[in-house]
Amino acid sequence: MTKITQILILTSCIISGCGGSDSKGGEPIVEQNNNNAVCGIRAIPEGANCLTFEGRDNLVFGDTGKNYKGLILTLHGAPGYMAKVAGIFDAPMLAEKGYLVISPDGNGSAWEWDSSTNTNTSDDTHYISDLIDYAHANYTIEGEKARILGYSAGGFMAYTLACQIPEKLDGIVALAGQFRGDFNACSTTTAVAIHHLHSPSDTDVPINGRASGKIASVENTLNHWLAINGCASQFEQTNHPGVTTSSTGTVTNVWQSCASPVASSKLFSVPHESDYLADKLYLIYQQSMALE
Repeated sequence: MTKITQILILTSCIISGCGGSDSKGGEPIVEQNNNNAVCGIRAIPEGANCLTFEGRDNLVFGDTGKNYKGLILTLHGAPGYMAKVAGIFDAPMLAEKGYLVISPDGNGSAWEWDSSTNTNTSDDTHYISDLIDYAHANYTIEGEKARILGYSAGGFMAYTLACQIPEKLDGIVALAGQFRGDFNACSTTTAVAIHHLHSPSDTDVPINGRASGKIASVENTLNHWLAINGCASQFEQTNHPGVTTSSTGTVTNVWQSCASPVASSKLFSVPHESDYLADKLYLIYQQSMALE
C-alpha cells in the first residue's frame, strides 16, 4: 500500500470514524489490485482484490456490481498460500463462469486450519461460516450456501466444515486431502455433496492415510459420507483425462441413490505437488458440485 493510500485511509477514518461491527476485526476493507499491493505477504494476482475480514486477508475474484450463480471458497494447503490454491483451481476461470470466488488465508499454524475434527466447532469453522454470511450479505449471489474446494490441508478442512456446518454448504471438493480426526465427533446427518480426488502416487498425504495427524484413509472417509448421504453400494464408473500433463488418466466412481452426490476420482501418476490442470479438474467435479 502506498503512502498516499495510507493517508487517504487515515483521513477517511478521522472524518467518518473507523469502527467495527464486532470485536473480531471490524468492518471489512477491500483494497483494489495494483502493482505494489499485497494480500497477506504475497502480491495480489491479476483479477483479484484483497478483502480484510475479521483480521484475516482473503483474495476475492469478483466485485459487488455483478450477479453470481454461487459462492466458491478455495482453501490452501500447509504450507500454502491463497494465490497458490486459487491457481490450482483457476479462480479467474471460475469467476468467468459466473461464480464469486474467495480464497481465505489460513491461521498460520503448522496445519494452517483447525482441521482435526473433534466435539468442538473450531475457530476456523466459525471464521469461514462468518465469511460465507458476509459474502451473501455484500454480494448478489444465488442461494445462501457455498461450495468448498480444498487442496491438501485445505481438503482436511473441507471435511471438517462438512461435519460442523453442513447446512451452509452445497458441497466440497477435496483434492489430496481426506478426513482428519475422530469420526465419532462427526455425527452430522445432513447430506453434503462430496467429491474426493486423490492419487495412489501421493506420498505426502497417502491415500491410505497415516497415524501422524490422525489422517483417515480415503476409503474410510468416503464410507463415512456414503452412510451420511444414504448412498447405495452400487456406483457408476467413468474415465476422465489426466489432471496433469504427465498423468495417465483418471477413473471416477459416482455412487447411486445418494441424497447428495458422493464421488471419488483416482488420479494416476500424479504426485502431491503437481502442476494441476484446472480445466481438467473442473470437468471431473463439475457434475457432482452442480456447476454450470
